[in-house]
Amino acid sequence: MRDWAILVSLVVCTGVQAMPLGMRFATWSVSTPDVPVISPASGTTFSTANLSVAISCSTDGATIHYTTDGSEPTAESPVYKRFKISGKTTVKAVAEKNGMLSEVVTAEYALGQCADPVFSLADGAEFEHSNQEVSIAWNNDGVLRYTLDGSEPTAESPVYEGPFSFSESVVVKAKVFSDDFFDSSVVTASLTRVWVNVATPVVDAAASFTGSKTKVSISCATEGAVVRYTLNGSEPNSHSTKYTGPFYVTDSCTVKAYAVMPDYLNSEVATFAIEKVWTIGDTMGKPDHGFTTGGDGDAGWTRVVDATAPNGEAMKSGAITHEQSSVLSTTVMGPGTLSFSWRTSCEQDDEYEWDHAELAVDGVVKLRLNGETEWTVASTEITGDGEHTIEWRYVKDDVESEGEDAAWVANYSWASAWTATRTTEVPVPYVWLTAHDPDVVDEYEAYEASAKKTAANGWKVWECYVVGLDPQKMDEFKISAFPMKADGTPDLENIAVDPPKSQWNVPGARAVVKGAATLDGDWKSVEGATAAEKAAMRFFKVVVEVQ
Repeated sequence: MRDWAILVSLVVCTGVQAMPLGMRFATWSVSTPDVPVISPASGTTFSTANLSVAISCSTDGATIHYTTDGSEPTAESPVYKRFKISGKTTVKAVAEKNGMLSEVVTAEYALGQCADPVFSLADGAEFEHSNQEVSIAWNNDGVLRYTLDGSEPTAESPVYEGPFSFSESVVVKAKVFSDDFFDSSVVTASLTRVWVNVATPVVDAAASFTGSKTKVSISCATEGAVVRYTLNGSEPNSHSTKYTGPFYVTDSCTVKAYAVMPDYLNSEVATFAIEKVWTIGDTMGKPDHGFTTGGDGDAGWTRVVDATAPNGEAMKSGAITHEQSSVLSTTVMGPGTLSFSWRTSCEQDDEYEWDHAELAVDGVVKLRLNGETEWTVASTEITGDGEHTIEWRYVKDDVESEGEDAAWVANYSWASAWTATRTTEVPVPYVWLTAHDPDVVDEYEAYEASAKKTAANGWKVWECYVVGLDPQKMDEFKISAFPMKADGTPDLENIAVDPPKSQWNVPGARAVVKGAATLDGDWKSVEGATAAEKAAMRFFKVVVEVQ
């Protein structure tokens, strides 16, 4: 009990006479009541129709005042008498005596406790993409409210109405409010946006190649990503070439590629070096054609720079001595016309077999050249079906040497007169095609070269090879239509792929089929075919003649 001392001074003045000692002061004390006790204890839940509430105070003679609406009780509030409650209630009470009030006591009651809400993503979870969805579950025993700025939810916060999404890191707080039950605890979920990279592209190509070109494919494991690339070793960016499918490179290069996709960080840059390995075919002007060289003492022909040569370089015979030879050779499928350019720097004599250059077909010498000569174009007709061996030889006699004692060859060309119908009237196997005429398989260069030919009737000719499995359906066959350039070659940049049959070719053109009576068939690309599928394939040669 708190005591208050009240001091009263009595002063009796008679003129200036002071009050006698011992009669100057009188004191007494007043105590505040004890704090009331409410029963049952605050936080009690009940499920019966009514809950009886009792309030007591240990101070004799104290009067208890109370409220049940959560307001602060005063001496004017109702005087306590035992009562019952039937729903969520906040009871507050105060004791009063002699005009003194105790401290206020509070007790809260409800029909139950709201369960804490549960997030679909746990606190501390990470997410990788925009529009991350979150849902909150609760037992619907109140109104669920939430915040996204880390603040505590209040009765004024947004009401949860279903899953919502966000794209950046966020602190979500949720709480259930109820008129009948105790509110739930505040539940927090701190969710962090983690940015991920697009998968690094993979460049699929040969590290080195020979011939006119090699195929390059680029893939990315992130579905839907856009890949851009460069071929000169520079870093790719948004302005670099967009990858749309496999392509070919014709020289050494460094492929650099990266991938981008909305809602991702750009991928790392993939780097792949491709080396073009020189072959004799490059110098001879036919990169995809095979050549070999050798000779006495391994004195094979070598590549040399020659400004006077048709293409600025040539093959030169090896260093040999008397009664030796240096040989450059290849093979062709006949019949056809072989042409090339050559020159010599050696002894001059047309009567004797002195030092000289010669061309031999299947071991038989067809052409000879000696002396100090300029570049000369030579050609010879080769008859007979099948494979023929071609040899350029520089041969020395038993004495003397003059000039550079060598021969040079360049600018090789082979115009085959062989056709698919020469040995068969029906489509032939794919393996036969690749063995006997490999240049036409996926070779636009071969198409252009054939277009420069002239048919017997004076028309320009463009050849195309198509592959089928089981020729049966005429309507499924398509051929590309194309305009012709001024030089008689097809304009490959403006080909109309798979036009209707009425538009197969430009006006004045006609298509002639060789190798099959009809073009019925189920057409299939060679690329990607299995070995078994290739074995079952047959090819057809379409010759388009344009007036």
